[in-house]
Amino acid sequence: MQEITTTDPSAAQQLTTDQLAERVAAIRETLRERMGCPLTDEELDQGPDVLANLYALAAEKMRAQGQLPPPEWVRGHSARGR
Repeated sequence: MQEITTTDPSAAQQLTTDQLAERVAAIRETLRERMGCPLTDEELDQGPDVLANLYALAAEKMRAQGQLPPPEWVRGHSARGR
């Protein structure tokens, strides 16, 4: 099983590729069952990277408070490069 590589010191807490795929599948199933979401996996894959966007918003708020350095990425691009 291939491990997801990272330079993060908490790398021991990182999920394997298979574990991540299982978690995504479970979240999507819950989304469909509990919220009545009719979107297919392909449609969900084409959507925005919501988690990356939330992290970007939180980082922007922290920067506004002077608690983080300026970003290295271009505003409007998520972690997936969209």
